[in-house]
Amino acid sequence: MKLSFVFSSLLAVVSLSAFVPATLNAHHGQDFLLLEDWHLPAPGGGHVMTNFEWERRSDHDEFSLAPSLMFGVVRRVALSLDADFRDESEGWAYRSIMPAAHFQLTGAESDSPFKIALSVGYLFADSAAAEDHEDQPAHGDGHGGGHEDLGHANSEGHVQSHVNSIHNHDSDALTSRLIIEGEFGATKALFNLISVVRDGGDASWGYAAGVRHKLREQLAVGVEALGDFQSDGWHEVVGGIFYEPVHSLTLKLGAGVGLTDATPDFTLRTGFVWRF
Repeated sequence: MKLSFVFSSLLAVVSLSAFVPATLNAHHGQDFLLLEDWHLPAPGGGHVMTNFEWERRSDHDEFSLAPSLMFGVVRRVALSLDADFRDESEGWAYRSIMPAAHFQLTGAESDSPFKIALSVGYLFADSAAAEDHEDQPAHGDGHGGGHEDLGHANSEGHVQSHVNSIHNHDSDALTSRLIIEGEFGATKALFNLISVVRDGGDASWGYAAGVRHKLREQLAVGVEALGDFQSDGWHEVVGGIFYEPVHSLTLKLGAGVGLTDATPDFTLRTGFVWRF
């Protein structure tokens, strides 16, 4: 029921946005909290990004810091490097690093309101952190101890593991996103088809979808959803505010809720994008 309402709301906003007259254009360049957009830096230019998350579960809190650098190589191609640091009650520790390549499949000169891009990366997880994570006992309140093993206890008290989740921090994996972006006046709509293939495992599939509306030149709001293609997997909805004090800098703030037992009860997200 909750999931159907979220998708219906997103579809309604996207449909209505096509009929909203506006003269402002949404700013291009990593304009979302959970999604990747079509824009890439020009050759020789780049983006410095940092995201901070606080996840609140019924039995513990989890914090993460994810700095990232994207650099334009040639026209319509960029390379990036993402790192992930996490604090799960035992102090901050490095968890993973992911180099990635990004390709604009549709050029800026296209007359279509929709643009398509592809990103492909390989996540190298810290093996020691992954082993420690696997040794932790499962939580009995319905929340799994790890993101890649979204488990919950059944009626007999045994943990059932959903290893086919796209939410992965602890396993080496090939990750890709097919990006479809549409811009309608002051409103930008975005969809990501997500694939995660762990070493020796099958592909996990999921989605990310969102809309972002520019209220004025420096301020925008948005709503986003991310999850697995399974009803009891990871499903999260986030509302965000985006402030641009200068053209080269965007500040982000978002709050989200989980729709299933696999997701945190509440998530606070902050971050910034600096374009050079």
